[in-house]
Amino acid sequence: MMTKPDSKHLAASNQCFAPLGEHSGAHALRRMLAHYRPRQHGTKPESAPDTSRDAPLVPPAHPLLDAARVQEAIARMPDLPPLIAELLEGFTHAERLNISVVTQRLSTDQGLVLRILRIANSSFYGLSGQVKSLDDAIQILGLRTVYTLALNVVMMGALPQPPCAGFNLHYFWQHSVAVAITTRELTGLHHQTPDAAFTNGLLHDIGQIILALCFPDEYRIMLDYESAHSTARYLVERAVLGIDHAQTGAMLARQWGLPEELSAVIAGHHAPPEDGSADTAHLADVLAHALDRGPSGNFSIPRLDEGAWTRLKLDEKHLFPVLTRLESSFEETCKALLRD
Repeated sequence: MMTKPDSKHLAASNQCFAPLGEHSGAHALRRMLAHYRPRQHGTKPESAPDTSRDAPLVPPAHPLLDAARVQEAIARMPDLPPLIAELLEGFTHAERLNISVVTQRLSTDQGLVLRILRIANSSFYGLSGQVKSLDDAIQILGLRTVYTLALNVVMMGALPQPPCAGFNLHYFWQHSVAVAITTRELTGLHHQTPDAAFTNGLLHDIGQIILALCFPDEYRIMLDYESAHSTARYLVERAVLGIDHAQTGAMLARQWGLPEELSAVIAGHHAPPEDGSADTAHLADVLAHALDRGPSGNFSIPRLDEGAWTRLKLDEKHLFPVLTRLESSFEETCKALLRD
């Protein structure tokens, strides 16, 4: 909820973004974040600062995994379900989509259609009650948007709860939805197509699920270290496992032949490359953590990359509407997307 800033929260925001230096963009972001108080879970502190430099991580003597073992595990994973493969093909080559074919294909799964309609009528699109059928959704939202919604719903349903103690799939998807909403809004500021941006944000952390699915015991040990040190998850993964979820997600993207745009976001959302391909998802991830939208169990805020912030050329004026949009649509979008 947006409130008047207080000195404690302002100090925490300043600490979180101190690595950015003193350029005006950093000042604007710190002032903006000072107006937002994270939702509280458990007994963690209100500010949830980035403590990765204040509490040095003491990892095991040897990493529990390595890239070769992770690659082998991913290679043994089953192929994508046919529907997901088909949806990805349409997602990548939108020019090949045909309304009648799409309608016929999606109509065979009524559960999928119902979820698409729930999302279409949520506050995220502002069309409450207007979308009564798949044809309505295509007509009002557009074929590409409906196809993207279908891909998001099916992909989320295809990934099961990992047999890893401490990994909460529902919380994972809540954070992912927050990043998806914010990525979409940030992309819209640059007058780019927002549908793909939502999917990019939704699946940016997919490597976490893969690690927890393939190596549940090792990932549980990592989660214990994370809890003890309150350090950004990807840093703990590197120290304890020898590989992080961005690297793992990039391996999965190659294995499954995911679209190049999505693969770039997965690989670069913690270390955005200079080509800007992961900038919006990176900032969205930082903001979602800073606002504690979607409790992941990790109360540390990842470091904001200065290059990404500079390239995006945003300021307080741009970011307030984005975060207000997240505030207003987060709960309902989660309810529409996540399984009951």
